[in-house]
Amino acid sequence: MPSHYYQTSDILYYEVLDIPLPELQRLKTINVSFRRATKDVVVIHRIRLPKQSTVGDLLNDLKQKVELSHPNVELRLMEIFYHKIYKIYSPRKNLEKITHQYWTLHAEEIPEEEKNQSPHDQLIHVNHFTKDASQYHKQVQNFGEPFILIIREGETLAEVKVCIQKKLQVPDKEFSQRKFAFLSLGRPEYLQDSDVVSSRFQRGEGSCLWALGAVSWIGAL
Repeated sequence: MPSHYYQTSDILYYEVLDIPLPELQRLKTINVSFRRATKDVVVIHRIRLPKQSTVGDLLNDLKQKVELSHPNVELRLMEIFYHKIYKIYSPRKNLEKITHQYWTLHAEEIPEEEKNQSPHDQLIHVNHFTKDASQYHKQVQNFGEPFILIIREGETLAEVKVCIQKKLQVPDKEFSQRKFAFLSLGRPEYLQDSDVVSSRFQRGEGSCLWALGAVSWIGAL
């Protein structure tokens, strides 16, 4: 009789493979989520490549399976945990060393404006969060798909919000209901449109800018 966790059972389970087992054992299977730059639809793609392949090989394979904004766009692969970006993988990273049992792997297009950065520009995380206004000390809760955004030196929150709205493709009425805040030590400090966003960030620190409701927080890379 088969046993599982010291319990006997008369049920034998099996899996039907779509490729021969010896071939499957030579491959690395990775699930990657992808959202096109101009759409809010996230699709999970299952990719199989030889175990010696790299992240760059994975992204090239993904390009053949998704709809891109233009043929020559570059992609990046990120590690997402509880709707927060924890890591951006180098294209040279070996796939066999990547596990995604506890987090999600997400790919996104790299905007053209990131390729023309000045030394004073910064790349920041953009996430969404909710918070119960009646509980001042309650931790914020993330949701949705995070992404990367470039901010320029001297840009105000009003200017940054235009870029975020364009990225998310959110209608004016819905977007006007969002509030943005800088997050420090787990507490959001809400900002005004005239506030200079870049002045809130020190390079190498993990502080964040948030928006409330369907909102977004932003964290320096």
